[in-house]
Order: sequence, then structure tokens, then C-alpha cells
Amino acid sequence: MKKTKMKAIMGIAVAMAMTVSSLTACGGTKETKAATEAAAETTAKTEEETKAASEAKIELPDMDTPDEWVSRFEDVSPTAVGDFNVTDDQVTKIKDAGLTAALCMHTSGESFSAAVIAGAEKACEELGIEIVATTDAQWDSDELSKNIDSVMAKNPDIIILCQIDVEAMTDQIKEYADQGVSFAFFDNINSHLDADDYASLVTTDTYGAGVEAAKILAQELNGKGQIAMFTWATPNLGNLARSQGFRDYIETNFPDIEIATEEFYTDASDCASLADAVFAKYPDIDGAFGQWDVPAEGVISSAQGNGLSNDFVVTCVDLGYNVARLMAEDGMVKGIGAQQPYKDGYYSIYAGALDAVGEEVPKMILIDPVSVTKDNLEEAWPIIYDEDLPDDIQSLLK
Repeated sequence: MKKTKMKAIMGIAVAMAMTVSSLTACGGTKETKAATEAAAETTAKTEEETKAASEAKIELPDMDTPDEWVSRFEDVSPTAVGDFNVTDDQVTKIKDAGLTAALCMHTSGESFSAAVIAGAEKACEELGIEIVATTDAQWDSDELSKNIDSVMAKNPDIIILCQIDVEAMTDQIKEYADQGVSFAFFDNINSHLDADDYASLVTTDTYGAGVEAAKILAQELNGKGQIAMFTWATPNLGNLARSQGFRDYIETNFPDIEIATEEFYTDASDCASLADAVFAKYPDIDGAFGQWDVPAEGVISSAQGNGLSNDFVVTCVDLGYNVARLMAEDGMVKGIGAQQPYKDGYYSIYAGALDAVGEEVPKMILIDPVSVTKDNLEEAWPIIYDEDLPDDIQSLLK
């Protein structure tokens, strides 16, 4: 009897213990579930707040381009490209003249210069102008001068070019202009020339392009951070204007964005090594501006090599294929201020042709810059290049 009674008592005790344990476990499950749900709700709220903060738009004031960065000359008032008109009679006069042209390029290995050539070729086709030479100076001012001497043997009526060094070639251009050559410059001009020495300067408002690049960077950094600038050291007014526009906009409107350093180069391929030194000295830097797409690509290569994420913001002037692809991929390039190089080439030929047949030409034809981000990349590309965005980049946007 005692054994049986003892067993019964022990069984009751075990059962009670199991019941208590079960009740405790059930209570713990409810508490754990509630805590998990609360944590999930907090996380979701935090993510939502973070997303909202990242998408918040800061105010981006407009900034006009100062007169000295527009005209390049005190007595020259620019004509907007939309106001530059050529009559049917003038076109007929040009066609009847049987003109020839030479395209003396500062380089031909970039998206910008390829578009200039394409625009010039289209204009020549429309006007019945024969292109007798297309040269490539490979960013060497002395080589550009030699190329001009060389094409003169072909007696061109028109020469279009972008001067690399505005201090160089003054006497050479004056000499050939006196011989009757109509010089039409795109993007950059020698400020030592007289109005009679050239037909026209056709250019994007590059100061304004720098401003557009600055707006994009300021927006991406939410108006604060530390950045670097990479500037070509050659005295090229078109390039200097874009850096000045970028700098002026940041310093005027965003005192919490510090331009920690401005690095100067004479060869765009040096930008990667310059950027390496910048990242070593300024490990917390948030972004960078390159004067055009090629130096910007060097900065990006360095940034990637130094382990920076795509939160690092790079902007520039000129919409090259590589930076467009990075934009579409949500890479470091968030947007740029673009020139319109196809129009540079196209209207340079028209300006040179009018001058060659004795018609009056505006001394400066000004083209608006284009602000380009991933959101408008597909629409902006045809405006800049007169062709559709490449298929492989289009596929990244879908």
C-alpha cells in the first residue's frame, strides 16, 4: 500500500510540474511573439523614416552664369542656338559655293568628340560641303597646331576646332584667317583673337553645366559633407568655366559642403593616382567633381579600389557612355551637367559656312546645358547625341 500510495503521490507531483512548465512555456511564447512583432514594427518604422530622409528634397536655388563666363569677350553678346536661323536662300548660296571643311579635333577617342564629328558630318551632308580632313591631336596642343598646318595643304574653306590651350596658336590662326579660312570654334576659344579672325564660337554654357553638376551633388549629399574637385591645369576657358560654376554654386549656397581639396592635372589618366592620395588624406570624404567624364572615371576607379561604396557621389560635365552606364546601374555617378556636343559640331559647320560665303554670323552661339540623372537618362541621351540611348544601357533602366 505504501509503495502504491507513494507512486501515486509522485505521479501527481510530476503531472503538476509538467502543467506548470507548460503554462510557463505558453506564457513565454506569447511574450516572445509580442516582442518580435514590436521589434519588427520598430525596424519597419526606422527603415521608412530613413527612406523618407534619403528622398527628402533640399532647396536648390538657381544661379545665373556671370557675363564674363558667357561671352568670353567684353563686346560679344551670345545668341541662343534657338535664335540662330539660316534661310533657304543662304543654304542655296552655301551649296552653290562648293565648300570644303576640315575637322581638327582635340581628341577623337571620347563620346563628346565622336558626337561633335557626327554633328559636323550631318551639317556637311545637308549643305553639300566636302570634308577633306579629320585629325586627332590626342589632347596635345602642339599636335593640334601641326594638324592645322597639315590640313592647310588641302585648302579648306572652313576649319572647326576646339583649342586646347587658349594661349597658343594665336598667330597661326590669324595668319590662316587672313588667307580666307573661316574658323569656327566649339567649346573653347582663344581670347587673344579679334572678331575678324573667326566666324563664331559655338558652345554649351559650361559654367551652367558646372552649376547643374553641383546641384546634383548637393542634393545627393543632402546639403552637407566633404568633397574634392579635379581640375585640368591647362588654361582652357571652357573647362575652367565648368569648375568655376561648380565651385561658385557650392560655396554660395551650401556652406556645410566643404571643398576639402582641388587637385590639378595635365593628363586625365593621372586622376586615379591623384584620387588615391585624396582618399588617404581625407578618409571620410563624401563626393567628387571631375571636369568631364574621363577624369571622373579615374576618380571612380580609385574609389572602388579603396573600398568606397556607391554612397560615394561622383558628378562631372559630359555624358559619356561609361558614366551613363554607371548612372543606370545606380553606381557612384548619380547625375551630371551635360554639354550638347552634337549641336557643337552641327552648328559650327553652319556658322563657318555662312562666314565663308560672306553672310553675317553671330560671334557666339550658346547652347543650354542638360541636367541628367537616372530618371531622365533615356530622354536626355537623344537630346545630347541625336540618337537613342544604347540598348544595353536601356535594359538596365527596366
